[in-house]
Amino acid sequence: MNIKLKFGIAAFLIILLQSILKLIGVLITGSLSFLSETVDTLSDIVFVFLTIYSIYLSQQPPDYEHMYGHSKMDSIGAMIQGVFLITTYFFLIMNAIEVIMKQLYNVNNPDFGLQILIISFLINVVFSRILIWQGKKRNSLSLQVQGLNLFQDSLRAIIVLISFILVIFFNITFFDPIFSIIVSIWIILSAAMLLKKGIIDLTDVNPISSFIIEEIKQKIFQLEHVNAVEDIKVRASGDDLFIDVRLSVEDHISIIHANDITKAISSMTKLYFRHYNVETIVEMNPLSGEISISEKIINLLHSMKTEFHEILEFKDLNVFRIENTYFLSITIVVDKKLTLDEAHLICNNFEEELKKEEPTISRVITHIESGTIDETLSKQQFTCKRFEEEELNVIKQKVENVLKTQPEIKGYHGFEFWSTSDFCVLEVHVFFNGDLNISYVHNILTKLEKKVKKSLNIEELQEIIFHSEPLRGRKNGIIF
Repeated sequence: MNIKLKFGIAAFLIILLQSILKLIGVLITGSLSFLSETVDTLSDIVFVFLTIYSIYLSQQPPDYEHMYGHSKMDSIGAMIQGVFLITTYFFLIMNAIEVIMKQLYNVNNPDFGLQILIISFLINVVFSRILIWQGKKRNSLSLQVQGLNLFQDSLRAIIVLISFILVIFFNITFFDPIFSIIVSIWIILSAAMLLKKGIIDLTDVNPISSFIIEEIKQKIFQLEHVNAVEDIKVRASGDDLFIDVRLSVEDHISIIHANDITKAISSMTKLYFRHYNVETIVEMNPLSGEISISEKIINLLHSMKTEFHEILEFKDLNVFRIENTYFLSITIVVDKKLTLDEAHLICNNFEEELKKEEPTISRVITHIESGTIDETLSKQQFTCKRFEEEELNVIKQKVENVLKTQPEIKGYHGFEFWSTSDFCVLEVHVFFNGDLNISYVHNILTKLEKKVKKSLNIEELQEIIFHSEPLRGRKNGIIF
């Protein structure tokens, strides 16, 4: 027999014993506060049956009609209990108010009632803690509810005990209906919390902290061949936790690689959520099978072009992924009459607007050219890696030597060099006097690209990106 069912049956036997004792006490004493306490215990008999039945159903395996299992029955049972308690004790409060208004105070045989309450109190304190402990351990809302209910019975019994003590030692009976109202309000508030928990579970409120989900996203993104974590959805049902993960992956990976990603995510989620039976569903979308980042940006560029009238055309769009970051490089063709200051300001505004429109891109590198262009906008995506620091320093020194041969160049910053499996990319931000004509600057950079390529003599070096910037106000970088 399932351990939850065993504790459910044990709870029924305890409540049945207490119901008999308390019913005898109410019949002998006639106390309203004792009646409020006893009605709650009597209703618990029905609720325990409901709890046992809910637990039994919730343990049934998934079937054709309930493909995610039956664990929601546990929460439905808890909600029914909450609604019934609120309704019942509302009428008990009305009854107590009527007694106060008519001043019909009457408590008989308080000594006998006190003895029954003490016995009931001790039973509740011990067994309620056992039920709450087991409910938390086994993720059973119904067991926790029963344990909490018995524990609150213990606390409410103290109020009724005080009522009997006042009758025995001071012959004061008018507090009895007042204590009945206090006990009833207490139970109504507890039932409202119970009802709220059931609603939360039935409406699939995410039980997992957003910080944990973000942490899982980052770890999944770091897995080999994963390009993006598009979405993670979580829903809980009793002991079961269902996690749906939607990924973008490289379109060339094999089934073995895809299976490795699925296994890694499954192991990761089970490690994070040890107290649940975790079922992870992973959906992988290759970039070629949906609109890629590059295609989305191309569409966006054409729409943004109407807002930047000085931009004549775009070309050479490349989207790069380095470690955990996407960024893009693009050549912007502007009116040749503009100065470098004017062109740079336009490009800065364009970069900021583009990052707002497409938040998946963390960085934009623009290369400014002048005149008109009739080339087709490319849309390549590459996964890159950085060079080792020692090798990078050698390349950097060679490039700097070439830059110093051109008197119009005042310095540079942002030197970066990346490599893919079959080609390399060089990117440098070069400083000029901001009053120079953008067409003149472009001609200088075109010549420099050829010189740098010849100086480095790297066969795989296919992309050189010189980003021209005005020197005015520059405090960072290397100034010649």
